[in-house]
Amino acid sequence: MEQSTKALPGSFFFDDFHVSMVFDAAPVLITEIEIVEFAKKYDPQPFHIDSKAAANGHFGSIIASGFMTVAKAFTQFLELGLIKESSMGGWGIDELRWFKPVFPNDVLSTRIEVFDKKVSSKGFKRGTIRFKIIVRNQVNDKVLQFISNTIIRQRVDKKS
Repeated sequence: MEQSTKALPGSFFFDDFHVSMVFDAAPVLITEIEIVEFAKKYDPQPFHIDSKAAANGHFGSIIASGFMTVAKAFTQFLELGLIKESSMGGWGIDELRWFKPVFPNDVLSTRIEVFDKKVSSKGFKRGTIRFKIIVRNQVNDKVLQFISNTIIRQRVDKKS
């Protein structure tokens, strides 16, 4: 059963995470200005940057780049502060899926679930936490989901 957890002060370390822990990030408003600015720099397709072309296109409006949506979700995750002191980077993203477009003025809510964890087999004081990141819009439609494979430091006993 899912158990929603609020972020505690300070960082969580590998041993603090347990499979099925759930964290909810603060919702974020997506604006047309940021959609266009991101897309001009990283994904310059007409349906991301040109309102006239987008109005006549498949979606009827400008939509956010899927990569912007991933970046927003990951930023929401990081802003929780859960891995601020314990993150050692990551080794990949699995099962990245975009389900619905994100439009200007959508409000995105990101849920982070501890999906799996595994201690490093190399003897280092770290392990991999697999975070399932699910993003929903203001009407609770799932717009994005992916699994972030994040290397997390184990808590080190100061006496050793």
